[in-house]
Amino acid sequence: MKPQSFEDMVVFPLSLKIDNIPYFITLDSALKTRKFLIKEVHTFGEVPVLKVINHLSEQVLILDGEELRGGKQNRVVNTSILVKKNSELVIPVSCTEAHRWHYISDVFEDPDVIPIEIRKGKTESLLRNLLSKGEFESDQGLIWDMINRYHMDYDVDSETSAIRDVYEKEKDKLKDRLNKFPYIDGQNGILVYVDGRFEGMDIVPLTSAYKELHEKLIKSYLFRRPLKKKNNLFKDENEKIFDEISKIEPLKFKSVGLGWDLRYGGDKYIGSMLVYRNKPIHINFLSKDYVFQGRLKISNSVNFKENSLEGKFIFSILFTGNAPAMLVVMKHSSICFISSIFRKDMCIL
Repeated sequence: MKPQSFEDMVVFPLSLKIDNIPYFITLDSALKTRKFLIKEVHTFGEVPVLKVINHLSEQVLILDGEELRGGKQNRVVNTSILVKKNSELVIPVSCTEAHRWHYISDVFEDPDVIPIEIRKGKTESLLRNLLSKGEFESDQGLIWDMINRYHMDYDVDSETSAIRDVYEKEKDKLKDRLNKFPYIDGQNGILVYVDGRFEGMDIVPLTSAYKELHEKLIKSYLFRRPLKKKNNLFKDENEKIFDEISKIEPLKFKSVGLGWDLRYGGDKYIGSMLVYRNKPIHINFLSKDYVFQGRLKISNSVNFKENSLEGKFIFSILFTGNAPAMLVVMKHSSICFISSIFRKDMCIL
């Protein structure tokens, strides 16, 4: 694997090897069966929640940042959720279409992804609400404000203030740029730099699922507000980033669906990891921008004793460029579970 680059964006394809990842299918695959439905919670609807009905015998991953079209207004999923087979579930969402509140369909479909900047704002505000209220709730006003900025930057007049209207205008340009970052056989993640600085990282260790999500994740990083380019020279800082991330103490919350939702908040990064049966399902870290810069602090005195994760496993992470492979042995506590993934003082081959 080699780094992929085009214009101001550099992508490092990642290959993270973990044995016995629980099997699941993606939201796109599930919706195609017509046995997996997402609907308003009731006829009148409620903005911050939707109802999921899974008639399948497979578990389904709904990815943080996936936007759903339909119902009384388009919504974006607030956090990654692993939906149990043959089950029903109410999931937390945010509105991405402020000026529509009427049905265009009974169910939601056509999942896409929101821009990286809105993902950042949503993720930061969600962590603040988890800490203050214990709920997977975003700052809805912030999301609407950011969507309005996209409309202005791209000169889009949207009758319903939908972020998807911006995408529709730009989709041909995005398609051309997407072709510059193809999926590589065996890949299950990306680490992205924009204009010379770290922008974010997404890993879905189950390769079959990542392959389906690859284009969607790349699009999230490509679909952003026009940059005022600083023309920063690109410098591979992967090991430095991994080291800094490893020093952030995680907080553990019960996931909306199966497993546990581990959250990170630091001065430079915001992140999350969905874990099920001691295996990471989705890993996501983003650089912090101006949205809540410096306003989110997590105490170092948090008691993790009750939140320990049992068991241990071994995996390796490979990233492109001249950086070596990393072999990591996971430990028992939730702190070690998270931070060891990117700790450079482990066994480096």
